[in-house]
Amino acid sequence: MRRSTTIKSMAVVAALGLGLTACSSSSSKAGGSGGKGNIAAETLYLEDNTGATSFTEDFNPFDGNSFGRTQNTDALIYEPLLQYDTLNPSQAPTPWLADKIDWSADGKTATIHLHAGVKWSDGSPLTSADVAFTYQLVTDNAAANTQGVPKAASITTPDTDTVVLSFAAPEMASAQAIGNQLIVPKAQWSSISSPATAVIKSSQAIGTGPYLVDAFSAQKVSYKTNPSYWGGKPKVPEVAVANYASNDAATTALAQGQLDLAGNDINNVLTSFVAKDSQHNHLFQSDAPYFPAGNTVALLLNTKSPTAPALADVAVRKAISAGIDRASMASQCETDYELPASSSGGLTLPLDQSSLNPATANDLKPASDASAVQSLLSADGWSKTGGKWTKGGKTISFTIIDPNSFTDYWCDAKAMQQTLNGLGFDVKVNGDMDYNGWNTAITTGKYDVALHWGQGTTAFQRLQFILDSTLTSPVGQPSAGDFSRYQSNAADTAVKQYENATTPAGQQSALNALQQQLSTDVPAVPVLYGAAWYEFSTANFTGWPTKDNPYVNPSPQDQAYEYMILHLTPVK
Repeated sequence: MRRSTTIKSMAVVAALGLGLTACSSSSSKAGGSGGKGNIAAETLYLEDNTGATSFTEDFNPFDGNSFGRTQNTDALIYEPLLQYDTLNPSQAPTPWLADKIDWSADGKTATIHLHAGVKWSDGSPLTSADVAFTYQLVTDNAAANTQGVPKAASITTPDTDTVVLSFAAPEMASAQAIGNQLIVPKAQWSSISSPATAVIKSSQAIGTGPYLVDAFSAQKVSYKTNPSYWGGKPKVPEVAVANYASNDAATTALAQGQLDLAGNDINNVLTSFVAKDSQHNHLFQSDAPYFPAGNTVALLLNTKSPTAPALADVAVRKAISAGIDRASMASQCETDYELPASSSGGLTLPLDQSSLNPATANDLKPASDASAVQSLLSADGWSKTGGKWTKGGKTISFTIIDPNSFTDYWCDAKAMQQTLNGLGFDVKVNGDMDYNGWNTAITTGKYDVALHWGQGTTAFQRLQFILDSTLTSPVGQPSAGDFSRYQSNAADTAVKQYENATTPAGQQSALNALQQQLSTDVPAVPVLYGAAWYEFSTANFTGWPTKDNPYVNPSPQDQAYEYMILHLTPVK
């Protein structure tokens, strides 16, 4: 299944799925589950696997359930100020709509210097007024703030090429969130009253990006090149996304050469994909586990769930963490492409090794620990009745939700249900939902437990996404993060400490505190180190990121997909 790994869904985390196969440069590509005709070899074919039976025409970059957001194709139309390689956090950002962003010494002012000559797809110029408007929009509309951009105290435009964002407190910790923000035209969006929910049709999708929507149907969407693109004409003339109802269907299409790019978990990928055409079918790296770790997959525990009140008990949350069998899930459900999480602090290893709090190193056991479950729950006043842990006549009852079209996560959910129920918990699983329903349930807090990939591109963002209570909303309203509805003065203080830090030592002190808080209170349970899924074919296109030339994190992300596609060249 394909997954986004940036914090962009902080108001709605976007997810996806994929698959791939061999085909010659002269062969045509059939449509997805809709079978909508043939596509020329010069069409780059991306795979969908949100689990939806059909696509909905909506290209709103502020709506986490829109087509562009769920397919990681928003940046083909709407672009960010800067581009980042999330597998290499120390690498300087690549200039894009902005040539650079200068920060004041106190971290309270960001001065954005725009690139000259950029035009919207309707021919009008991009100016500082558009950028200032976009940041004011996400400042004023929390539900539209899908990047987690900090609220600006003032936004000014000294000239047509400069924007100054001023903050009440240091915000350099949010530099990537600011740089990642997709920019929209003021002329269009100033008349839209509900930016987080407005439906933007194909003809209304005006951006600065390299592509325009060419054709939309419920089963296939295609993009054509923007003839006035400021960055020059893209070499890939068309990009298409076809609908696949499940991970397995997409994998079959991948193996049959109907897709060029995928980003999902494929069982036995060497035999089911690479071996089908070893000349053209490739992975990010040739050695196991084949995909670098790009995030931390966590079991989100809704501490405010009205249907699972036991989750408000920290001893119960710790017992759940102790009870799950991470090694079994990694092996049986993820083919060991995603390895068991080893630190309760929540960072992604080895990517964040330099930021790891030593107190949380290797403190998670790969196997289920029945004795720890017994000790934690007994000390908290729980006792076994009829084989189930019970207190005050109530069991530790909750439901894990994950769409069964997410085949690996569904396997994980069922494995956790079996293991935990064997230890005396009362666990159900529900996979009868599509991606949008699942995503909405999580972001609005109307769920008990869900397995979810991590968000953010830095160690701080990964922890902020789980622990920062300023990102959450009351149950029933969409949140930008903290989907566990967790509230802790200590965690919020550590977030501010990091944001206000002016030295690496100060930042590390805050990171240590955040990791310790996650370990102590467990609003989310680190389970696996999420793979940067990436399978590709060189039959029709060359120029892909590889282990030897990892110029961008190739796993599904808006900005990364745009950056990668612009590096591709069709095979003639």
